Amino acid sequence: MSLIRALHAESLKLKRTLAVRMVFVAPLFIAALNFFAMYERRNITPEFDMWDTISKISLSAWAVFMMPLLITLETALLNGVDHGEKNWKHIFALPIPRSSVYAAKLIMAQLLIAASTIFLVLINILVGLALMRLRAEMANAGAPPYGWLFKHAALVWLASWLIIAIHTWVSIRWPGFALALGTGVGGVFFALFATSAKIGKYYPWLLPINVLSAERLNMALWLGIVGGLVASVIGCLEFIRRDVA
Repeated sequence: MSLIRALHAESLKLKRTLAVRMVFVAPLFIAALNFFAMYERRNITPEFDMWDTISKISLSAWAVFMMPLLITLETALLNGVDHGEKNWKHIFALPIPRSSVYAAKLIMAQLLIAASTIFLVLINILVGLALMRLRAEMANAGAPPYGWLFKHAALVWLASWLIIAIHTWVSIRWPGFALALGTGVGGVFFALFATSAKIGKYYPWLLPINVLSAERLNMALWLGIVGGLVASVIGCLEFIRRDVA
């Protein structure tokens, strides 16, 4: 019951932030880029698989770039309200276990990212259907690969648990957007150069994109899920023991 109350409190706080709107805005950027890139594509051969191209471009761009930045923003917004209004003393004085407060913030961040990932799939299906009407060369692309899209979107989200856990702790531990934003941008920036390196298999910000590779899929899922759970427990323990000045 304490966790339910904490989740309800977090949902009320969302109304005062941009967090909910960003759930829909971020996927729209990927969908728009995907649409214009495909619409302007030339020399389309009969062997061209429109749905395969749209699916891989959208999920790859989402996994390696937009989703990690969205996680940074969402966790910072979720906890920025409590930092900005100096609510931590009040929260810690409530008859609710600190573990429930931390778990509620973590779960809410995961739900927001899951909702945004699902919206990404839906909006890119619409992009594909629109292209089939606007480009005669793509009219016979066939039905959207619903199963493949939703399956791999779920894998990308599961692999992001470690990133969500890290950013939840960072955004709770330190006030302000500067450190949280710097952590997220730095993580994404380094990921762009670590993709082909050996460390890329284990780097948290590359785990979501790694699930799209058959060779790295299992490792990415294990590190994303188990690493996310371990990082969440460590962050929660630090949160429980912290003194608030």
